[in-house]
Amino acid sequence: MTRITCAGSLVMLIAFANGCLHSRVEENWGKSYEAHVVWQTANPNAPETREPLESLDPETGQRVADRYYKGQEQQRQREAPTVVLGDAIEE
Repeated sequence: MTRITCAGSLVMLIAFANGCLHSRVEENWGKSYEAHVVWQTANPNAPETREPLESLDPETGQRVADRYYKGQEQQRQREAPTVVLGDAIEE
């Protein structure tokens, strides 16, 4: 009986190890981070060109910033969830 148990345990260990050797998470590790860094870069050619960006005049930029901050003030504040352990009803 112990021989079957040892053999079964060995087979299970090999199957488990085989499943862990190849992981989609490990295969794609860091790709999401790299993609987001690229997407969030305002000027990808910044090291090549030392000239400032001149596509937005200061008045328009100020109006855009003011509208953004006003919209943020109107956002509802998120509250932390409440977790109740045990009996929540008091008698």
